[in-house]
Amino acid sequence: MKQRPSIDHSLLSPNGRMSKRARKAALAREAKKLFDGIDLNPKVKQPSEKEKLLRDAKMWRGLSDRGMGRKKYARLADEAERKAALL
Repeated sequence: MKQRPSIDHSLLSPNGRMSKRARKAALAREAKKLFDGIDLNPKVKQPSEKEKLLRDAKMWRGLSDRGMGRKKYARLADEAERKAALL
């Protein structure tokens, strides 16, 4: 038999309302139980502008090669590669 997750009854009140302070405290308790020890904002290295341009150029070149807007995407890929070469 599957066990259902427990309901935090501190979030409930007889008339269905609760104060902002109590709600904020209850949500903080729940967040601590759920996410304790997990880094919710990991430091991820962001790609440089040059890497972004080259990635976009590769995508556009692929679209052009497969027959989707051949001239348009080839032009966009050329422009992106030119800009990346200047960086």
